[in-house]
Amino acid sequence: MAEDIGTYTSNGPAPMVTPDGSYQLTARRPGRELFPSSWLRHRARVMYGDGQDLCGVLEFCSVGLIVQANGSKNLIAWDTLQVVELIEGY
Repeated sequence: MAEDIGTYTSNGPAPMVTPDGSYQLTARRPGRELFPSSWLRHRARVMYGDGQDLCGVLEFCSVGLIVQANGSKNLIAWDTLQVVELIEGY
């Protein structure tokens, strides 16, 4: 019995079929980060919602940006983040 494999256009090229009938998937590119990792541990001006802070960028995660401001660690959600400007010389 032969299987009909349709062409896939939404997720890239169709998988290759080997002679034994198994599928060989194409390699995927690694995901891109939302924030440049070279900015970690630097001072930045962060604008979000109605506020603006001069803070140290500590880390980023899937939820948002983790910064050090006013002596505490704060999480700023990606959807409220407006501008992150790196401050040179700090």
